[in-house]
Amino acid sequence: MNLQDTLYFPGTAILSGSQYPLFLFFPAIHLLQPVEPAAEGGNPGESADLFIKHGFCQAHTPAPLGAERARFLRLVEDIGRRKDDYAAQLSSLTVAAMSAPRQQDDDTPQGILSSLLGSPQGQQVVEQDAGQNLWQARLVLAIGEMLDREEEEIARELALLEESEQDLFQRLHGEDYEELEALDEEDYPLAELLGINARKRQQSTTTIRNRCRAWERLFLAGDLPGWRTWCTHWPDAADAVFERYEKATGKAAVLAGSLPLPATVGSIAGQAFAALTSFRQSHAGLAGEIVAALPDGLTPGLADRWQAALDEYFPLDQFGRTTMSIHHLPEKGIPALLGKEGEAGSGSVLLVIADPA
Repeated sequence: MNLQDTLYFPGTAILSGSQYPLFLFFPAIHLLQPVEPAAEGGNPGESADLFIKHGFCQAHTPAPLGAERARFLRLVEDIGRRKDDYAAQLSSLTVAAMSAPRQQDDDTPQGILSSLLGSPQGQQVVEQDAGQNLWQARLVLAIGEMLDREEEEIARELALLEESEQDLFQRLHGEDYEELEALDEEDYPLAELLGINARKRQQSTTTIRNRCRAWERLFLAGDLPGWRTWCTHWPDAADAVFERYEKATGKAAVLAGSLPLPATVGSIAGQAFAALTSFRQSHAGLAGEIVAALPDGLTPGLADRWQAALDEYFPLDQFGRTTMSIHHLPEKGIPALLGKEGEAGSGSVLLVIADPA
């Protein structure tokens, strides 16, 4: 079984310091994106651009929009500008439309979409068929990514603001600022992550499962490789897969092993990339040995060597720890559970849950 590449779900971007530690173990992480990049390239953002450029991350669009791409991006841009009025409402309504019959009210998903696109009253943006479902699934994923980015940025700004207020308070009270500043710099990676995460709103199980359903529609829309390893940071997303597996096979997934990861390797993409590259160059063989031991299970010796490597590069007190649990789903792979037929949907799969810090 090849564990070298992994498909990340249901997120569509790598944009947080909590996600970067996965690159310590996986040489390449694959993402599904709701809309293809521009033909002349584009700027997907500092983090995505850096990791994609160096082969750490690869993006796939299962069913390119083609001629509809510009219209879709205009819609997403319009939602971004009107987010106070539309974003949360449209996120839930578009998901509901994927399973509910169309109503005639102006506040239905079709009515909102028609309004945003300037379509005549009551006109459907796309036909009530698989094409419309896929369009709405793309929209849910795009909105989800947009709100993830916004939450991350707001939480970071709030953390920085509070840090500035604390620094000012310490100076006003005559505390040894230089000593405190040195301590902050030493503990910065973990302290910053904890500060950001404490200010981020946690998504509900319903929201995560709605995003999973949208991601599933996108996954089934294209001809994709048969990845044998899937990974998520959302336990609720993994639980949805486990439920399907148990229903299909009458068995529970098997825990193949657990490994620690740093809670963060840095929140700034450039600094995180440098730390990740150094670790991977020094310990590339170790990850390969662990891969070879799965899914039969990890030996204590391998787990100890992995722990020692992390302690050397990412000390616990500075970078924290989280857990990566690896589950084996024999007999029936996740693609088959989602309805993917053929070779790409067959075979056992490993499902990795990287618990959020």
